[in-house]
Amino acid sequence: MSVRFRHDHARCGGAHEHHHEHEHGHAGARPFAFASSPRHFERDRPFAIEHVALDLTLRFPERGVRGSASLTLVRTDPDAEAIELDAIAFTVESVKVDGKDVKYIYDGRRLVASIPRALERGVLTVAYAATPRKGIYFLEPDEHVPARPRQAWTQFQEEDARHVFPCHDKPHVKMTTEARVRVPEGFYVLSNGELAERRKEGGAEIFHWKMSDPHPSYLVTIVAGEFDVFNDSVAAGGRDVPLSYLVPKGREADGRRTFARTAEMVSYFSELTGVPYPWNKYAQVVVSDFIFGGMENTTATTMYEHILLDARAAIDVTSDDLIAHELAHQWFGDYVTCRDWSEGWLNEGFATFMEHVWREKHLGRDEYEWGVKNDLGSYLSEAHGRYRRPVVCQDYDAPLDLFDRHLYEKGGLALHVLRTELGDALFWKGVSTYLTRHARGIVETRDLLRALEEVSGRSLGRRFEELVMKPGHPEIDVDLSWENGVLTCAVKQTQSTQDGVPNAFEVPLVLAIAEGASKEPRREKVKLTARTDCFAIPCKERPRFVVVDPDMRILGDVTVKAPPDLLRQQLAQAPTARGRWLAAQALSRSDDPVTIQTLAERLRDDAEFWGVRAECADALGRIRAREAFAVLAGATSVAHPKVRRAVIDALGRFRTTAAVDALKPHALRDESYLVEAEAARALGKTRQAQAFDVLLDVMNRSSWADVVAAGAIDGLAALRDDRALPHLYARTRYGHPSRVRRAAALAVPKLSTDRRAREHLEELLDDADPVLRIDIVRALSDLADARSRAALRARAEIDLDPRVRRRIREVVRDLGSERKQTDQLKDDVEKLQTEQLELKARLSKLEASGKPSASRAPKVSKTKASTRRPVGKKR
Repeated sequence: MSVRFRHDHARCGGAHEHHHEHEHGHAGARPFAFASSPRHFERDRPFAIEHVALDLTLRFPERGVRGSASLTLVRTDPDAEAIELDAIAFTVESVKVDGKDVKYIYDGRRLVASIPRALERGVLTVAYAATPRKGIYFLEPDEHVPARPRQAWTQFQEEDARHVFPCHDKPHVKMTTEARVRVPEGFYVLSNGELAERRKEGGAEIFHWKMSDPHPSYLVTIVAGEFDVFNDSVAAGGRDVPLSYLVPKGREADGRRTFARTAEMVSYFSELTGVPYPWNKYAQVVVSDFIFGGMENTTATTMYEHILLDARAAIDVTSDDLIAHELAHQWFGDYVTCRDWSEGWLNEGFATFMEHVWREKHLGRDEYEWGVKNDLGSYLSEAHGRYRRPVVCQDYDAPLDLFDRHLYEKGGLALHVLRTELGDALFWKGVSTYLTRHARGIVETRDLLRALEEVSGRSLGRRFEELVMKPGHPEIDVDLSWENGVLTCAVKQTQSTQDGVPNAFEVPLVLAIAEGASKEPRREKVKLTARTDCFAIPCKERPRFVVVDPDMRILGDVTVKAPPDLLRQQLAQAPTARGRWLAAQALSRSDDPVTIQTLAERLRDDAEFWGVRAECADALGRIRAREAFAVLAGATSVAHPKVRRAVIDALGRFRTTAAVDALKPHALRDESYLVEAEAARALGKTRQAQAFDVLLDVMNRSSWADVVAAGAIDGLAALRDDRALPHLYARTRYGHPSRVRRAAALAVPKLSTDRRAREHLEELLDDADPVLRIDIVRALSDLADARSRAALRARAEIDLDPRVRRRIREVVRDLGSERKQTDQLKDDVEKLQTEQLELKARLSKLEASGKPSASRAPKVSKTKASTRRPVGKKR
């Protein structure tokens, strides 16, 4: 399942997170589990469920279903006299076993049906009607959203199938399924497996789908609506796999553009895993108002509408990450399924990792490492600002609580680390063994551990324990120095040991040391096993540069102190893009003219990987010297849209009219939607009054996924001009696109903390859109008004979405416990920092020119200068 924004798309499983989100910190991360959070274990299964047959009518006027579910049962417990099924808010009409009525007890959540002691195998049939509030969603146009299509679609992960049909709603219960579905004539129904029959009957159409391989209830799907359909096929495992694509009417061209590489992905994943695509077909259907980014239902993935790219969006947005993520689940999650949600990283971590694997195949190693870098940043943001937990975690309130950056990003990063340490041949051999051994079954973390150990001969128990079984990660300071033929590497672990975080992780530390005229740095490997250590490495000449952790084997924070001349040479000469962007990041803390010139040269180099150029732009923005501004202002028309966006973002750090002049043309029109949106956002950050009217104009502009309007709203929030408030209040109302509403809600507390703002946001807690409600809770957290607690608690009592309830509990816990800095104080601090940077830049310029300064010390020798205080480098 796909959730979180990454490369401007959402992954499966949690909320669509707002652009540039930073987790809210409260003097460090809080515990993940609340005091009342239970530890979860499986419940008894006295009967195996072999097959579920659904016969349902979708009742659009009532937004409900009516029909029957027939479950084929096989006795496991010889003494069992009843079976317990999950079934929420049904009107139960009858319960029969092999056609005969049986006694049952139903409390609105669990259906307990009596089973004759003599029955070894039989069919339990429940006839019922339901108007579910979760699980299945009915869409239709209204006066506020007249363009909304008439559709119905299911979304059962994590445990919402129980709202639509009676089942044992856990991932470890797998069964074959079939679905006979009646819909209005003219509709098409997509479900799992093979279409066995389609016929018309009395003004309705009946679709009968059969799934002959076992899968869990959360992967059952029913989608009904009117679509344009196009088809393809791909060879996998000696057979042709049918591929189909269902998109909204009139969007076939966008669909073909978006899904163009699906067949190649199926072929590549089949080859790489050693397991040919394991199902009879693969369909992808695009629906409206989907509550996640995508959902990997067996053989039939559901995608949200913004996956479709028009020609302009395709300039610098790709849907390949989301497509690869959901496709990977057909192996990792569907073919082998986590036994319990506490093991969910085996589903989501693998799918996230396979995004990077596909990017490496399609775009190269630099893109792979760039994606890994961004995922590390996402995980660290949550770990530092929200909570730290083990990736494998049994203590939670709702399973969806686990679908976070630990499950996705850290889970994927753990696989990257294992791949890097074992090497490709052994890693993929182990993955193939894992998939083959547990084919169509259920898995736990130890199953993957054993497969990798078996093929490699390596003991990986401690590695797995630190990567996924323990909370936290290593936070490491590395201090590099050279003297008398010895490179000294002093290393210290600084992580807090609260919440079970280890005092010392076992850290594999690799140094890529560039010496003399050699193009390829030599590699030295050491292992840190204590809290502190110091390593002396023979090195006859002073290195040109040293890249710490060149392959990102360390899943954690690494801060490096190194002389700035080494960093400049690293930026210019490191053989990998990762080595160069690490240097660019570090140089943001050095504001001398030589550093600015080095960053400028790399930024302007069209042959350089775009990510390195983007980091150079970011570094120049952080330096905020006049010379840095001149470089950035001269680079606003750079051809690569992703580099141009980074330049635009960096210019937003300069609070000057000149910055407005540089940004305004791109906010008004750029070939890239994302650059336009970033320019609007950056305009607001300049805090210049003349940006206001431009942002109002841009806010009304339509774009792919409403990114430009959302960028303008972010800009108005950053501008801190309270004239924007009426416009923001208006755009939180129903009828505006979801992303616009969410951006407006998050902007309100940036401009007002008064009673009206609080009451307006509290009113929106009852909105029907769960994704909006999540951001309303975040906005109330930003407002930091303890009087919101009552409204938040009231909403938590009735909200059906676990994501909303979780956010509310966190905010209620933290509201009033400590006050955040006022905006004015933040502004004053930022202003002082800017002035300090400008003064330092002027001083550096004077020193470089050799002109005397009455306030500075005598100039030191070049030899002495080379040992000046190191500049920090942080990933």
